[in-house]
Amino acid sequence: MFPNFTGNSRRTRNVNLSGQRAVNPFTNPSWTSSSPVGASKTVAHAQAERQQRQRERDRLQATLRIQRLWRAHQVRRRLRASRRQLLDQLYRREEPDEALLQRSITALPLLLSVFQTSEPGDAERLQWVARDLVQTKFGAFTSGAIPYSRMNKLVRLLIAALESLDIGSLQLHAQLLLEVAEGVLERRSQSLEPVLRHYYGVLGRCCQNAGPTWNAPDLLWRAVVTPLTAANSTGTSLFAVLLTPEAVHVKAVADRSLDIFAQTAYHEFAFSFLTQSNLKWFEDHVGLFADTVDMGLLSGSIIASASSEPKTPEPQSASLWLLAHFIALHRAKKLQALHPQYLRALYLLLCISSHRIREYFVSGSRASIGEEADDIAQEILPPYVSKSLLSLNGKDEISGLLERFTTNHGQPSGSDSEDAGFLAAYILTLVYCFPALADDIRMRLYLADIPTRQGPLPAVKFFWSAMIQTSVFSAITANEDGALEVLHHRRLSTKSSANANSNAVWHREWRTTLLFLELYIFVLRLTDDDDFFGGLDSMASQHGVSRLRSSSLSKIDLERLASFLKHLAFTLYYNAPETLFAATDGSAGHGLLDNISSPSQRRNHTLKPQTFVITAGIDFTAFRNLVTTAMKMLYERDSRRPFLPDGHWLMTSRFDMKGFEQAVLIEEDRRRRLNDEDDDDDDEEAAGEDEMDIDQPLALTLTGQRQSRHAYMERMRAQQKKAARERMLAANAPKLEILRNMPFVIPFENRVQIFREFVKVDMQRRRGGNVDPDRWRLWVLSQHGGSFEPDSPGHNIISKHKAEITRGRCFTDAMESFWKLEDGLKEPIQITFVDEFGMQEAGIDGGGVTKEFLTSVTQEAFTQDQRLFVTNSNNAYYPNPCAIDQQKQALQAAGIPEDSEEWRDNMTDLLQQYEFLGRIIGKCMYEGILINIVFARFFLLKWATAASDAYRANINDLRELDEELYQGMMKLKNYPGDVKDFDADFTITDTVSLPGEPLRTVTRNLVPNGENMPVTNENRPLYISYVARHRLMVQPHQQTRAFLRGLGMIIDPGWLSMFNQNELQRLVGGDNSEIDIEDLRKNTVYNGVYAIGDDGEEHPTVKLFWEVMHSLEDEERRQVLKYVTSTPRAPLLGFSQLRPAFSISDSGRDEERLPSASTCINLLKLPQYKTAETLKSKLLYAVKSGAGFDLS
Repeated sequence: MFPNFTGNSRRTRNVNLSGQRAVNPFTNPSWTSSSPVGASKTVAHAQAERQQRQRERDRLQATLRIQRLWRAHQVRRRLRASRRQLLDQLYRREEPDEALLQRSITALPLLLSVFQTSEPGDAERLQWVARDLVQTKFGAFTSGAIPYSRMNKLVRLLIAALESLDIGSLQLHAQLLLEVAEGVLERRSQSLEPVLRHYYGVLGRCCQNAGPTWNAPDLLWRAVVTPLTAANSTGTSLFAVLLTPEAVHVKAVADRSLDIFAQTAYHEFAFSFLTQSNLKWFEDHVGLFADTVDMGLLSGSIIASASSEPKTPEPQSASLWLLAHFIALHRAKKLQALHPQYLRALYLLLCISSHRIREYFVSGSRASIGEEADDIAQEILPPYVSKSLLSLNGKDEISGLLERFTTNHGQPSGSDSEDAGFLAAYILTLVYCFPALADDIRMRLYLADIPTRQGPLPAVKFFWSAMIQTSVFSAITANEDGALEVLHHRRLSTKSSANANSNAVWHREWRTTLLFLELYIFVLRLTDDDDFFGGLDSMASQHGVSRLRSSSLSKIDLERLASFLKHLAFTLYYNAPETLFAATDGSAGHGLLDNISSPSQRRNHTLKPQTFVITAGIDFTAFRNLVTTAMKMLYERDSRRPFLPDGHWLMTSRFDMKGFEQAVLIEEDRRRRLNDEDDDDDDEEAAGEDEMDIDQPLALTLTGQRQSRHAYMERMRAQQKKAARERMLAANAPKLEILRNMPFVIPFENRVQIFREFVKVDMQRRRGGNVDPDRWRLWVLSQHGGSFEPDSPGHNIISKHKAEITRGRCFTDAMESFWKLEDGLKEPIQITFVDEFGMQEAGIDGGGVTKEFLTSVTQEAFTQDQRLFVTNSNNAYYPNPCAIDQQKQALQAAGIPEDSEEWRDNMTDLLQQYEFLGRIIGKCMYEGILINIVFARFFLLKWATAASDAYRANINDLRELDEELYQGMMKLKNYPGDVKDFDADFTITDTVSLPGEPLRTVTRNLVPNGENMPVTNENRPLYISYVARHRLMVQPHQQTRAFLRGLGMIIDPGWLSMFNQNELQRLVGGDNSEIDIEDLRKNTVYNGVYAIGDDGEEHPTVKLFWEVMHSLEDEERRQVLKYVTSTPRAPLLGFSQLRPAFSISDSGRDEERLPSASTCINLLKLPQYKTAETLKSKLLYAVKSGAGFDLS
């Protein structure tokens, strides 16, 4: 016992009253529950007996219930049968007209109690009673014999009968039932409210099947509009309250129940009737319906429905049919004034279906205007829907919309500002939905004059005036950080419903801003420099000037616009992650725009985050691209002919410039690593992009116009994947994004240094850290096999980088030797020159022979072979636009079939020559070797935009390409009379004959069906734009793309995007600034007798040389520099970057000898002259005569 135990240790007594032996119930010897023993057996038996008794009771109850139901069914069936017999007896004999009322009073209750759609005879009985009701004008109800409340069941019965009826074959029966339904509605419209959805569904089937035997067309019309006229008769308080609350307040309260019916009637008319496909009868008689339908109520119903998240999303096809029928109703209405509700409803419907519409019409995006866009859409859209959608872009439709909208509108303020915001959103949505017709839409808007309190203004000026009054514009323009604050404002405003109005204003201001940018970009494309700069003076008279000049902004306005775009674009690139967070965090569910999305987007709402959307189609990427495009177009104008203050574009205050270059290098390395992970995907996309029909211009290729929807969707998925990756890369490299997309905010010298660092890092990475050519070759041998094994992989690699080049055919030999290297051309190459006698020239390649090789190849390709490149009036080079056509003409003249292998080989070889020449230019830039070739600025601009494929042809670039054609376009633009006198159309004539042969031309369409589209005073700016696009983009597309593909293989296109066209020319050919003699002297190497000794003093002749160089004019200095280095320009970062370095060596003491030079190694061989006069005269004589050139 434990000493602290206080309880009783005696065991308690266990009394067993079961009558069984006391055994342990848990010691059941059987493992099954069916054989219990002892007490457990008794409990199990009791449970089984209880379950059996419960089953018997349930069975009994079920039997009684079945019997009761069956007896009731039998009674009901016998009762229905007896009542059907009574009905049949009533209608077996003909009754006089005066007896029809009594018969209908007797028959109607019988029918209501027995009618079943599954009973074949009941349909006929319904016809009997319906005929009596019509003939007696519903006397059974009007006499009071049957209460009006029974109409509710009659309506449900009629709808059920119509739903089960084969309307196509039993049209007469359907007409009779509809006539009864119409009578019921006229007397008790509320009885239809519970079944309006089914009612309009049935009416839709009737409109689909109404054929020639439909002998009561007005009946169908009345059946559709009767619920709507009942709604109209109650007043328009439901949605008119939004416009005039005081006038309708009393009526809205008194007719609350009728307003609910009006809401339901118009809702079901829209979403149960208009959403049905092929409503042929309705579509053929839409004018009848338009006279009755209240567009304000219908628009309000659509707005109310679209603004709330639907429980069951409508199919996309239903949304498209609703949109098509809604457009048709409004067009048939022919309203003189635009109903504000209509524009909002139309905008919301377009938003809902915008992605689907764009999918349908994107096949025509390569065609700009014409009937073919309609044909393409009809391949995948019903003709009626296609026609209705395309009508939105018609000349009369857009012009009429603007006219009706601007009636009595002054400067945007109050409700006018809100309506202007919706107009902007609507037009932006049209541009997104119909890319093939976007220019036509912009043209209509551009031609519009909008009345204001100060008088009519061009649309550009109107929306500019609206934009500068917005708080968004003011905040962003005033402060470099203002854009981020504005974009954060949306996130903060959406967190509280009290700020919903502020959020709506935010959206409205952005829509106005984006429409201005969309329109201004279009105007800049059409505006030549004369009109652009002619409009800079805000005080100049606008009377009698061209429309383009009247649409130009003043210099002050341009400064404000440039600041706005610069600050906004910087934020959208540098603060992209923060901006996206601000745009999406907590924004769902506030305002119309946040809820308007396609059903597929709603279904996937939980799968992916909502994107930054201001209006349909303008997501974050599109928004940023639009801002960037406008900014770059202004910058290009300013870089070509400055009009903004010096340093206006710089934003160095936003960076720590000391560590900026190193940060960019780190970001570039991070981007490269991420890109390497997706190389396979990039190769597949590039392969797909290269598949094209080389026999057609880009914009008019059959494959471009007839893409299948499946192919389009595949391409869209690939683009979305690429865009997602780009967003991820952008988030990890904000400084690099700035350099690639708006590099002009960083000083040019810094960008050049970054470019050289990019090349250096790439060179070290590819060469294993061995930048020196000889060290790289040793490294290759050590990595791939010893130097004593001639057949080792290392020797094979090095041998691919060796070539023998024959003088006079450098380009051909170089291509044969190095074509297969592709980007391996970045590695060091070894060149051995062979003279015209087949003898190898002596020389050790220490970099000089490579330079000689590269300059010889470029000199031969550009100056001797005029097939690939041609020059403009300023001797600037660009790809020969006629090269493809001339090659085809030569092959045809040789009798080579177009579908033959030889034809394809020749065409491929031509494009490969362009690509290889691009690699050679890239190699020169990669090695820092300057070449004395000047490229056309419009061609260099394509280099700068190669990474984003964002080059936009404009009339000013056409001037540089073809001055004569430009002048002709200017005469056409400024022609005071009717340009139809010229009998011009949207076609252009291209030369296809070879130089020196008889002239042969071919006429091509600028747009589909262009030969049937005359040039008018109205569309001539568009015609001029298309001529520029054809000459600058379409005609030389294949040549340019091949060249840029080769250039991009050596120099990353993203690196080229850091410079504008003028800066790229300096990067290729050197700086045009005055030659800095002291910088050249500081970076000169002396050899032989001229080598500087221990005393640090220069040789007397060397001192005389620099004395002479100081005395020369800059042009003479350039001649000396060209004589020694083959280029008259200095490297961008000074002569320390010249490769090989500028060198001077002695060539004897004979003062009668002329100086000579070895341009391959930048070496001047200078005799030991005693006087400055002798040295100057000999030097200038040698330079100007070209005497004494040899190769060491």
